[in-house]
Amino acid sequence: MEGLAALGEATAVPSEGDTDDDVLDRLWRLAAQAIEHADQVLHDGGQTAAAAEEPHRRATGARERAALAKRRELAAHLRAIEVHERAAELQERLGYPDRAARARAHAGHARELYARAREEQQEHERVDASR
Repeated sequence: MEGLAALGEATAVPSEGDTDDDVLDRLWRLAAQAIEHADQVLHDGGQTAAAAEEPHRRATGARERAALAKRRELAAHLRAIEVHERAAELQERLGYPDRAARARAHAGHARELYARAREEQQEHERVDASR
C-alpha cells in the first residue's frame, strides 16, 4: 500500500506557473509509478502462489518416494521367500533336515514381513485415495 500512498501524494493538477509540458511530465511519472506498483503487486502475488504450492509439491514427492520404497520392500520380501524356500529344498535333498527346517522358518518369517508390508501399503493407498 506504500506505493499507492506515494501515488496519491503526487498530483498532475497544474499549479500556478506550470506549463503543459510540466503537467504532462507529471502525468507520465504518475502513470509509470502506477504501472511499476501494479507490476510489483503481480510479482509478489506470483511468488506467494508459488510458495503456497511448494509444500504440496514436496508432500506429493514424499508420498511417491514412500510408495516406491514400499514396492521395493515388498519385492525384497518376495525374493527372500523364494531364496529361503529354494535353500530349504536344497538342504532337504542334501540330507540336512535341520538346515531345511531353519530355511523354511526364515521363509515363514519373510512371509510375515511381506504380509505386514502389504497391509501398510494398502493403508497408505486408502489414505492417499481419501485426499
